[in-house]
Amino acid sequence: MDERKRQIVTRFDEAEDYDAAADIQRRCAAFLAERIVADLTETQPTRILEFGCGTGFLTEHLSRGFPKSTILATDLAPAMLARARSRLHGQKNIAFKVMDGERPDATGPFDLIASSLCFQWFENRSKGLERLCRLLAPGGTLMIATLLEGSLKEWRSACQKTDTPCGVPSYPGATMLQQEWPSGGRGQWHTANMQDPVPNARTFLRRLQQIGASLPGKGSTPAGVHALRRAMSCFDKEHTSVTYALGIGIFRKDMP
Repeated sequence: MDERKRQIVTRFDEAEDYDAAADIQRRCAAFLAERIVADLTETQPTRILEFGCGTGFLTEHLSRGFPKSTILATDLAPAMLARARSRLHGQKNIAFKVMDGERPDATGPFDLIASSLCFQWFENRSKGLERLCRLLAPGGTLMIATLLEGSLKEWRSACQKTDTPCGVPSYPGATMLQQEWPSGGRGQWHTANMQDPVPNARTFLRRLQQIGASLPGKGSTPAGVHALRRAMSCFDKEHTSVTYALGIGIFRKDMP
């Protein structure tokens, strides 16, 4: 595990208030689960792998939507996985494992591989997708939600107008992601936007910290206190919500 991955794990492990602040994560998991269940109700996947399960928002939906399926719920952060296990205690069709979704250590094949808002943390998206899709059964499906360019544009704008280092990671567009699907199947990205109401910049930044998502983008320069205050003041004058641009990726593996 490299240093950045260690930092990611540390921040998520320390996010004890995650469930209280993770409204967008909860909504995105429900949105993705609805699409998954609608697409796969007839085929009913037998084995499901979830990576980046966090505290179990999507896991819970998958268990409810596919009660006869076995689910392997995984996350790189042990404390997050422990919270998911506690949330879903007593559901015998779910097993838990500490695992890096970018370098999956699981025994396939899986009929469904799913994830909500984890893929944006991958260092090498195309390699990660290739490894994951190898674990799919013939005809199996991978369905994931991730952040796209345009996410948190309101905070980016406030930082740009006040000449403040932003720190928000650079997210890819759907066109770029479309070029990164592995061979051996067909993939497609769909887009959607969600708005997260925030009363002010302080609340927005505090929520990022509470959910463990405050790690600056690679190569970012930390903002000084005075610059940060200017950006927050600018944000408060112009915005009452932040945008999350979502990409829903669907890949179906070819039959032999």
